[in-house]
Amino acid sequence: MLLCGIVDKLEKMSVDTRILAYFFCQATEVRLNNATAVLHGLIYQLLDQEPSLIGRMRKKYDHAGKKLFKDANSWDALSKMLINILEEPSLQNTYLVIDVLDECETDLNQLLHLIIQLSSSSRAKLIVSSRNWQHIEEVLDDATQKVRLSLELNQNSISAAVGKYIEYKVDQLVRSKRYDSATRDAVQQHLVSNADDTFLWVALVCQELKRHKKRPTPAWLTCHKVMQSTFTVNYA
Repeated sequence: MLLCGIVDKLEKMSVDTRILAYFFCQATEVRLNNATAVLHGLIYQLLDQEPSLIGRMRKKYDHAGKKLFKDANSWDALSKMLINILEEPSLQNTYLVIDVLDECETDLNQLLHLIIQLSSSSRAKLIVSSRNWQHIEEVLDDATQKVRLSLELNQNSISAAVGKYIEYKVDQLVRSKRYDSATRDAVQQHLVSNADDTFLWVALVCQELKRHKKRPTPAWLTCHKVMQSTFTVNYA
């Protein structure tokens, strides 16, 4: 989950200088595994950050009513709405982040072609991630402006990136949970030893640590070490 770290960094930028909308696809969740859901999520976040656009969008799309969200043609209306929003002069520095494209199981092709269109026709900066699926790579190769980064081509780069992500997440926990030095070292060592170069596992364990009211004990950390092997099997 490299994009989790990227989103964290972008969120730290001043809201006066950037607009950020992101969506994390998940194949096992019907609300997160289709292209229409991606547009719903992005549009909602953009309008939430730029409420002045709501009135203008409402005038254009009020006639569609609930069909905009349920009708078979909702993709056309939503994609046009997203394009119109991104054309607004007030959105000068906009970032759209879409993670795990390969887990978008419905209308993936439509989403890929919209990404290509937006990459060349809007001012927005798009950041997308996917497993190395040939079909996705072939379609996105048509984008005229792109930078492609393949972490799988360099295992050392992956390990280094995961290590930096662990340091970043542990620093967050130290500040929010007031860990002492011993707890900090124990948590960091646990993450480094068991991450298996997996961003998502690190993110999930840190999420649990943030929710945990007490400082993590050795038994708690051992429990999440067992969870790591189960997670790897389920996610692979």
